[in-house]
Amino acid sequence: MLTVALPVSMGVFVQFIVVFIDNYFVAKLDGNAMSAASFVGLIYVTLAMIGVGLGNAVQILVARRKGEGRFQDAGSVVGNAFWMALIVAAAQFFLLWVILPIVIQSTIDSPVVAAYMDDFIQYRAWGFLFYTPTLVLNSFWAGIAKTRIMIATTMITATVTIVLDYGLVFGHLGLPNMGMAGAALATTIAECCAFLFMLFYTTMKSNASLSDRDSRFDIGANITRYPTRDTGLLIRLGGPISLQLLSSLGIWVIFYEFVESMGERELQSSFIVRNMYMLVYVSVGGFSTTIKTYVSGLIAEGRQQELVSVMRKLILMNMCGVLVLSHGLWLYPHWIASMFTTDVQVISQTIDSMHIVLPAMFTFSITSMFLGTVEGSGNTLAGFIIEMLAILLYIAAAWLMVYKWHWPIHLVWTSDYVYFIFLGLFSLFYLWDGKWKWKTI
Repeated sequence: MLTVALPVSMGVFVQFIVVFIDNYFVAKLDGNAMSAASFVGLIYVTLAMIGVGLGNAVQILVARRKGEGRFQDAGSVVGNAFWMALIVAAAQFFLLWVILPIVIQSTIDSPVVAAYMDDFIQYRAWGFLFYTPTLVLNSFWAGIAKTRIMIATTMITATVTIVLDYGLVFGHLGLPNMGMAGAALATTIAECCAFLFMLFYTTMKSNASLSDRDSRFDIGANITRYPTRDTGLLIRLGGPISLQLLSSLGIWVIFYEFVESMGERELQSSFIVRNMYMLVYVSVGGFSTTIKTYVSGLIAEGRQQELVSVMRKLILMNMCGVLVLSHGLWLYPHWIASMFTTDVQVISQTIDSMHIVLPAMFTFSITSMFLGTVEGSGNTLAGFIIEMLAILLYIAAAWLMVYKWHWPIHLVWTSDYVYFIFLGLFSLFYLWDGKWKWKTI
């Protein structure tokens, strides 16, 4: 299980480093620039969840088909999903490039933040054309439980982003001084490099790097022949996951809309806290991916009696990972906050919020695994319903805290407890009778 989870977690960690470095460089321009980059980044990641849902469907189906010994069918799923990903990427580009600037003008109170967001969008939107198909290729390797290649992909992304951020944001290395736009362009170029590498590796190595029995995936051939027979199944599996993930990250957008109305300092401190959430997701993302692969594969192989044991082990591993990654929130929160700002009030608000969210992160390390089990069983519609119910309660709680009760920003973060706790309770309610262990897809 660790050989599957750790490469995925390493990939998520490198993504954290990319965002962290982006925010670090942009924060040197000013605090509003960091808020703008973080806001657009959050919207980008939210829209990216459409592709992540498709990738999750690929992972679940590939794991199931491999467990059933249907290797050529698994390759057909990947080829089908790859071309769907290109269509999805075009839609994501349109939403960020055309629609979001219109929304910004009517929803963002600060004209400075709005102007910075417009600059960032112009280059950042192009990243979807590379990032979304990369998700499908990554999901193939996750589905067959061979995730080490994902480390190389994310290392390429991180290295290119960091070098180009240094050059393009401030005009170093003989590159033009582009400020905010430079950070967006750097990340987009990095995603293009990662996509080209993963496409080449998957088409060339998906057969050769596996055993003889696995040599029938034929990913390259399936991509070029554009299979379509799994389109409906991919939509039925991936659609609810996409909607669920869009909703789960969409609530962050709504949350920050609430916070933006509280003031610029509250917004800046909240985005610093969000960086720490991304660090914790290094563990949660890796083990959530792993539990979906194992649950789907064990059901396919008729090994239902091992499911509960696997769940317990993965939950324990995830909790340990969160403990290691979140230690900075209680050992040196001042140092973390001061990396992004010198404003004493923002630093104080950030530290207070970190103390609130730390126990919430441990709750998330458990409840996220319950939801991953629901989705890994193939009942992604149930996962979507669970997510929506928890979201409604979360939004209601956050709205009351901001607009009705006028709580300070660190207490507003207690709304996370509402979301995480009910996410776990609703997932356990679904899993209680055990019928999910025999679901076919």
